Amino acid sequence: MRNSLEKLKLLGKMPNEDLDNDSHLSNKYRELLMEIEEPISIEMGYALLSFLPSKRFYGLEFEILSKIETIELNNEKQMKSYENLINSCPNEEIRDNLIVGYENWKEDC
Repeated sequence: MRNSLEKLKLLGKMPNEDLDNDSHLSNKYRELLMEIEEPISIEMGYALLSFLPSKRFYGLEFEILSKIETIELNNEKQMKSYENLINSCPNEEIRDNLIVGYENWKEDC
């Protein structure tokens, strides 16, 4: 998992989706994201958020969202950390989706 994170760091932040970004680049991000074992930690969540594009990148922003939603929340401290993580999300669409998912999760608890 750490190896995948290091390779993602080498690729850097995902660019916004456009015609200049080839499928090879998006496939590389996808492969590395799929290698990350779930559930992830809050720290891994912050690392993954740093790769988010400001808009879209071939749906991979939702791969990151799904990884973040695997973070286990077993107490108030973890819930507060998760809220801080959500609030730090640089992608408005993903942040809004994380908020909705978190609110739904809290209702179900």
